[in-house]
Amino acid sequence: MTMENTLRYIVLAGIFALPFIVFIVAQSLFFPFITGKNFAFRILVEVIAGAWLALVLINPAYRPKRSALLGAFALFVVVVALADALGVYPFKSFWSNYERMDGWITLVHLFLYFVVASSALNTEKLWRAFWHVSLAVSAVVGVYGLLQLAGVASLNPGFSSAARIDATLGNPIYLAAYMLFNIGIAAALWARAWQESLSGGRLWPSLLYGGIIAFDASALFLTGTRGAMLGLVAGVLVAALAVALSSREGRRAAALALAGVLLLGGGFFLSREQSWIQRVPSLQRLATISLDDSTTKARFYNWGMAWQGVKERPILGWGQENYAIVFDKYYDPRMYAQEQWFDRVHNIVFDWLVAAGFVGLLSYLSLFAAALWLLWRRGKPAFSALESSILTGLLAAYFFQNLFVFDNITSYLLFASVLAYVAWRASSDNPAVLLPSIPLKLAPAAAGLAVVLVWGAAWYVNARPLAANRALLKGLAPQQEGLQKNLAYFKESISYGTLGTQEAREQLTQAAAQIIRIEGVPAEVKQGFLNTAAREMALQAQSSPLDARFPLFLGALLGASGNYAEAIVALEEAHALSPGKQTILFELASNMLARGDAAGALATYKKAFDLEPDFADARILYAAAAIRAKEDALADGLLAPLVEKGGAADPRIASAYVSRGRYDKIAGIWEAHIERNPNDVAAYFTLAAAYFGAGNPARAVSTLETIGSVAPGAKAQADALIEQIRSGTAKIQ
Repeated sequence: MTMENTLRYIVLAGIFALPFIVFIVAQSLFFPFITGKNFAFRILVEVIAGAWLALVLINPAYRPKRSALLGAFALFVVVVALADALGVYPFKSFWSNYERMDGWITLVHLFLYFVVASSALNTEKLWRAFWHVSLAVSAVVGVYGLLQLAGVASLNPGFSSAARIDATLGNPIYLAAYMLFNIGIAAALWARAWQESLSGGRLWPSLLYGGIIAFDASALFLTGTRGAMLGLVAGVLVAALAVALSSREGRRAAALALAGVLLLGGGFFLSREQSWIQRVPSLQRLATISLDDSTTKARFYNWGMAWQGVKERPILGWGQENYAIVFDKYYDPRMYAQEQWFDRVHNIVFDWLVAAGFVGLLSYLSLFAAALWLLWRRGKPAFSALESSILTGLLAAYFFQNLFVFDNITSYLLFASVLAYVAWRASSDNPAVLLPSIPLKLAPAAAGLAVVLVWGAAWYVNARPLAANRALLKGLAPQQEGLQKNLAYFKESISYGTLGTQEAREQLTQAAAQIIRIEGVPAEVKQGFLNTAAREMALQAQSSPLDARFPLFLGALLGASGNYAEAIVALEEAHALSPGKQTILFELASNMLARGDAAGALATYKKAFDLEPDFADARILYAAAAIRAKEDALADGLLAPLVEKGGAADPRIASAYVSRGRYDKIAGIWEAHIERNPNDVAAYFTLAAAYFGAGNPARAVSTLETIGSVAPGAKAQADALIEQIRSGTAKIQ
């Protein structure tokens, strides 16, 4: 009994510790907001899985009960394993990377957690305590978010701001999904407490759960995540509709809730242009939802590319973590203004279609189907109509918001927890899953062996990835021993050959490209970085031969080192893998210019321009190449639409005209720009230089004299240049 109690306490302690991983921000690891939480989740799950397996061997009462959810989840794990094994890059599908920490390894951990939680949390008291811990943690996370908003807590550069909080999750959309779940959980607990209490004892539960709902909803709103906001609305509508259809007593309240949501939604839509809405960042973001919104357009383009990939591999897809390959292969040139390396479709349906095909998607949807069946099945219901309605609304809200974003470990954990709770309540009277039995006298030894095996596997799963991660971070940090030490750390990280190898190679390549440009770095150090980075990036390209990212990085690195002949081979390979991506064509054209192939560069820039003429950068680069090739009529035609808007005043255009001494052309373009942007001080200096270069010092002086009235702070600099012009010492630089 002592061993049994010890194992049980280990399992329960691990389960109750999991909600606290949201606080982990591991600054000692690469991707600190992601890796710390995920490694903690995996290790805790491995600990409780080992203890639970031993517990099952000692006492069969802890075996999982048969349920539709258990079967659906197990089937899903098997289907995804098959899809990953048959996918285009199985290693990454299994291990994922540091940025996401997803893949099959996370999925199987979630399944283990589901099995253990649905078996070990075997009383309502335990489940209620677990949910209370989760809600308390969510309140603390919300407070931290408010401190961010007040400027007291530090912000996460690149994602959060005073307008969009992310607390300890590192991304506003992750915080929004986390709060969405806790809102639904609080509502379900409130409903049960209301039904179990007499009218005089409902005040405190209402204050507690109602306060949590209001506070977490406010935090969700302050994330500015439109998908989660709309998901919350959709969840409320679904829950209210379910109540109206299933409970005669609750129809009036449900009808009022439906009317209230529709009234608020309609009022917001009609008032979306009002100044008070535009002054509130979260409301302003919500008000910008439209088919013309750039983010909305990008989502549609992304879905279109994903669909092309689905049609190519419809049965079991490409394997997890391989959407980047689909994104490159079917890249839509209209995505030029968006992130160039999407690794998620930002739509749960398409994400699973790409990762595991229609078989994988159906197995994923079976989780929702099984949960809904258990919530609403006839006969001996495990949930009241109100509880079933609220949990149905929660699942609907989660699914709806995932049509626009994607999961992270905190939302995965809460989703698996809800499924485990539904499975436990709905299957408590079901027979246990049949497992091999062992003689009672051998149970302690078998339990000890189970612990050793599972915890040994945990060491294998986590030790090397953690060591590789720390080595990578050291490689990126300044080292007292010098750059050679950085290179040694990069090599160490890659040598583990595990999770994060791709990222270590990419970071090494970027570091090498910077180092070879730095004067004062010894030639042997530059060569060491260059040779190592080129070799490792070539190996990465061999590991994932369908990914355009790696030959592009290799080509850019070789080009930066002056090895244009080998660079062009890698760049052409990248272009073949992603023919629609303009940034690859830009790199190709730049290589051609460096090799003196002006005609080839002009043709390549034309190809990039023709892919999407609305891409201003493509137009500018094409025009600059035309100027250098003395195709003046072509250049004038390309620049005409920009000149009219004052948008042709670009340093690349100026540089191209300077190379030919055509200062008159620069003057005409910058005159048009200043006419539309009279406060652009830098433009006045450029225009003055153009006048001076064109042999008109009087107009150059006149332009510089104008600067004093436009920007008094720049008058001294302008006066100094005027003096140089008048004294004959001025030079064009």
